[in-house]
Amino acid sequence: MISGTLLSLTLLIGGLVGVVYAAGVFLSGAVGVANRFGIPEFIVGSLIVAVGTSAPELAINLAASFQSQGDLIISNIVGSNIVNLGLGIGLAGLLIKFDKLPNDYLVSALIGFAAVGAVLVVTLLTANANGISTIGRAFSFILFGGFVAYTIWSLKYSSADDEEEYEISGRGMPFLAAQLFFGAVAMAVLADVTVDNAVILAGTLGIPTAVVGATVIAAGGSLPEVFACIAAARMGRPKIVVGNIVGSQIFNLLGILGVSGLVGAFTFNSTISVDIAILLAITVVFLLSFQVAAIRRHLGVLMVGSYLGYAAYLISISV
Repeated sequence: MISGTLLSLTLLIGGLVGVVYAAGVFLSGAVGVANRFGIPEFIVGSLIVAVGTSAPELAINLAASFQSQGDLIISNIVGSNIVNLGLGIGLAGLLIKFDKLPNDYLVSALIGFAAVGAVLVVTLLTANANGISTIGRAFSFILFGGFVAYTIWSLKYSSADDEEEYEISGRGMPFLAAQLFFGAVAMAVLADVTVDNAVILAGTLGIPTAVVGATVIAAGGSLPEVFACIAAARMGRPKIVVGNIVGSQIFNLLGILGVSGLVGAFTFNSTISVDIAILLAITVVFLLSFQVAAIRRHLGVLMVGSYLGYAAYLISISV
């Protein structure tokens, strides 16, 4: 007979694999629609691919929001962004060299940096004597409003000059629409299974929920971004790599975290401020690479090294 712990572990792994697969189906439909209508590369990377590959985080966080799992919400967002920068940009940087990109990518990265800073400030300012911080509906509304504004700006900024040649999808719109629908539904169901069993497993093994959210769930949910970056790098598309990561960071922090807080204000352990500060530092290095060629040449090694350092930190505080 399968023990409860083994069953929870099996369901957790199965849920993560299922969410990633469902996200792939969803992304395939989204990119197929984009390709059919010749959408510019900046929009494909920073909105279509970024939002599509971040869908697992959205599904997982919505499930966590309805279950009032604040530590899981914030640690999943922060951990996912660290994975995206560390492994998404890092592994892609080991395959290709990044050239200096247009200002729209820099502006997007700066918006992501500002979002990280805002979350860090709110975490520190709302921390009470018991080490508990709060993200309320007012701040969540500001975050989500920022995402809406960014989306409008992105759509207005894109131009025909940024268009790239893409293979036009031979699949019909009904098939692409079905991919979008069933991918989204499957992600929602499997994300709920993932959250339930992550919390159960963390309690059984005595592992802090925040550590589980920032490692297993964050890494699992970020696999679509990482694989999308590697695929884009192998295609020689550095703009899609960078656009995917900066777009995902904005969607995670402004869109997903904003929606999570709008579902209901939530509390979390303020010690996550250390992780947020680490994300802020990694983002600074990434930002500097836009202007400093010496950093840009070694960006892959720097980003992978930053993630390994973060993983070592998490292991050290959990043992």
